[in-house]
Amino acid sequence: MRFNPEQLIVKRGDRVVWTNKDLFPHTASSGAGAFDSGSIEAGTSWTYVTGQPGDYAYVCTFHPTMKGRLSVQ
Repeated sequence: MRFNPEQLIVKRGDRVVWTNKDLFPHTASSGAGAFDSGSIEAGTSWTYVTGQPGDYAYVCTFHPTMKGRLSVQ
């Protein structure tokens, strides 16, 4: 029930993979609308290729206490 790591620093064009190792579905949804994984079911993953540089806070829309930050350089 958490993102690990909570903060990730990457470069533009990098591929970021969220893997759900929990028993429940989760999302990785940027508050700024930069990305939204939709539901990532237990045991599956979702890949995002970074675009515009910036600092993007994101949450799991199903569990809003799960928060993370993606920094794209």
